[in-house]
Amino acid sequence: MINVNINGQIVEVENGATILDAAKKAGANIPSLCHHPKLHPYGACRLCMVEVQGARTLVPSCTAPASDNMVVLTDTPRIKQARKFVLSMLFSERNHFCMYCQATDGDCELQNAAYAEDMTNWPITPPYLPFALDASHPDFILENNRCILCRRCVRVCGELVGNFTLGFEERGSASLLVADNSIPLGESTCISCGNCVQFCPTGALIDRRSAYQGRQTDLTHTESVCLDCALGCGRVVLTRDNRLVRLEGLLEAEVNQGLLCGLGRYAPVKDQRERVTTPMIRREGQLVPANWEEALDVVATQLKTIGSDEISAYISPRQSIEALNAFVEFFRDHIQVRQLGLLNKDETASVSVRLAEEFGVFESDVKVLSDCDAALVLGADLTDKHQVAGFMLKRQLPDGLKLFSDPDATKPEMLEEFKNRVNEWQTPVMVLGENFVKRSNLATLRELIDWADGSHVRLVLLKGEANAYAAAINGILPSDPSISTKLAYMVVGDQHANPNNIASLQQSEFKIVQAAYQSELTDIADVVLPAVNWLEEEGHYLSTDGKLNLNHQALKPIEHAKSTVESLTTLATKLGLTLTRNWMSALTDQPTSITLSL
Repeated sequence: MINVNINGQIVEVENGATILDAAKKAGANIPSLCHHPKLHPYGACRLCMVEVQGARTLVPSCTAPASDNMVVLTDTPRIKQARKFVLSMLFSERNHFCMYCQATDGDCELQNAAYAEDMTNWPITPPYLPFALDASHPDFILENNRCILCRRCVRVCGELVGNFTLGFEERGSASLLVADNSIPLGESTCISCGNCVQFCPTGALIDRRSAYQGRQTDLTHTESVCLDCALGCGRVVLTRDNRLVRLEGLLEAEVNQGLLCGLGRYAPVKDQRERVTTPMIRREGQLVPANWEEALDVVATQLKTIGSDEISAYISPRQSIEALNAFVEFFRDHIQVRQLGLLNKDETASVSVRLAEEFGVFESDVKVLSDCDAALVLGADLTDKHQVAGFMLKRQLPDGLKLFSDPDATKPEMLEEFKNRVNEWQTPVMVLGENFVKRSNLATLRELIDWADGSHVRLVLLKGEANAYAAAINGILPSDPSISTKLAYMVVGDQHANPNNIASLQQSEFKIVQAAYQSELTDIADVVLPAVNWLEEEGHYLSTDGKLNLNHQALKPIEHAKSTVESLTTLATKLGLTLTRNWMSALTDQPTSITLSL
């Protein structure tokens, strides 16, 4: 540890800390534009200059390392003059007409820095040389006229995402942000994760859907967890007037460190499905509106009439642990249905629970993917389904990571090569997914776990969607469409309908669907119950590496929509049952492949 004097205040920081780090610890506000805490220090904008005793010139605090007994001043007349000069130059390089920009009045770090220096205009006339606007991308717009050349976007695309799509062409004030070899963004190698948009300090990268819908201070911010895979990425839900405006990565989140993929950032905002707004009952071949009392009376009558051996119950992995718990207690413990099925074909979570009964804990935390020198991806999709896990590996490729990829698990020779060469590496890891982790492959998996344990190889299993792991621990296995029963109760929630789910439902004579959105499933149902979506309900989720996350409610539910817990509790009362099962105890009663953090 070293001591640094910041404006007369002594602070203690670690060796290697920058002057900016020390200043923040001392509570001194040093403006910066190119700097971001998640990126490597860059020192491009020169706005963070400070005076250091003994130094001839001003020093960039974001890149200059602090030293023991260093004396630093952060707000002298000389520094303020330098800041105004830098800001004047930045404003003069491009056509920064603040009144037309969606980031104005609070969301633009350039404008905020100018106001902090009491600037209301800039003394240097801009060149008025227009740069072409790139609107070819479906999710965001590139406006080079507002770019300040900080390169945050380029660095997040390379350093954090590992995609290296963005770069600059030309030099000096003519520098231009481009994709690949200067092709339109919409035709480039961009994977639409949108992290560059979130990290941009100005209005140079514009979100197509949320632009001009309100400043950060106009929006309600709700910390939440992403439900589009099982990684458990933290995100912030931004809403206004009880509607979703946009989603951003939560910088403090342990797993994703502020990054999101396209599924987690844009898919929910694009969702335009029609809501189920009222209970419906099929009468004379047509679904007609009803109230909750009528609909649940019909369901209760059918459950009493049809024997438990002729009932199947299905639930979405996007449901909260509280919902899964109520579902299990109602249908397995009380009704004792023939099949308790998960609306997900991915067997990874259930197989991991099965193997934990034999091996105990055998998995590593997903964070090991950020610190490895060799990785084999076997049967896992890191391109579409678990993109943030893919970011962890891709960004290490420039540093020499040896990556073996067999997402379809069709190349046994790749696994053999990895095994034969494993002693070449210090921190090898294997990422296993749905195309390899199957019940039909248990013998091979047992051998692989034994080998990995003796070969210093860390294993990471990516366990399907959202709460698939919690469902598996509760004994809910992927549904079997071949099982035919007279009655099916399907808790769809906000999950999209798919052929497997439709096939499961079609097997039954009487169909009950609880869903937030209209779909092929509600079209063929005999009773439809309106459900809340993920924005309208608070609940817990268990990530693929066993961490318990809380999804906070961000919107008020639409009229008549109810949660799964609420509807099943009411239904249980009609049948003379009570739901008292403790969901936390249910999680800890079963062996798990990774130590749970509850």
